[in-house]
Amino acid sequence: AAAMDEVVGELDRLEAVFSTFRRDSQISRINAGDLHLLDADAEVLDVLDACTWLEHASGGAFRARRPDPPYALDPAGFVKGWATERAAQRLTDRGLRHWYVSVGGDVIAHGTPAMGRSWRVALADPRASRQVVGVIEIDAGAVATSGTAERGAHIWDGRTDTPADVLASLTVTGPSLAWADALATAAFALGAYGMTWLERFDDYAGIAVHGDGTITTTGAVAPAPPVLVA
Repeated sequence: AAAMDEVVGELDRLEAVFSTFRRDSQISRINAGDLHLLDADAEVLDVLDACTWLEHASGGAFRARRPDPPYALDPAGFVKGWATERAAQRLTDRGLRHWYVSVGGDVIAHGTPAMGRSWRVALADPRASRQVVGVIEIDAGAVATSGTAERGAHIWDGRTDTPADVLASLTVTGPSLAWADALATAAFALGAYGMTWLERFDDYAGIAVHGDGTITTTGAVAPAPPVLVA
């Protein structure tokens, strides 16, 4: 219980730093002109550096700014997975070898649930509430999904400032939740090209659900190969 309290405490702390819904967060203060970017905490600069790299890598499809004037800073597309991974690290720091953390549908796991077994993560059907289209099995690592199932069309293509809606959902597996989540967001924003783009990242694999229910996967194989069970 104490270890999980530390996880929740770290998530709360990071929420206070990065939330665009809190006027006193560092991101909100930067947007308001009350805090110079260079005076922000090192972790804020690290996140924004990662966002800048991802924006360039995706040709502008991923963007850590709001899609409407004054284009306020909003690194949520990277922070969600990064914060969860950072908080979950507290469990390893506590000496726990086998654990599983799920926040907002994104999963990071360490070890195994039992001898000879893998962690099983349900892949939600973005077209039907409480339905699944398969199960992903991982021995360790992360699973992150971007799509329209929970919040509708909330991911924007930074190249056009319009909602990304070519795919219904895109799930990425790999060793890091921070990057699995960020790559899922960027690939989803890239639309039809997203799965091809994702294949350049050898440690990550993608599973896309199209509007007609068709499922496609990337050719990349993660260190712990994901298995899609129909």
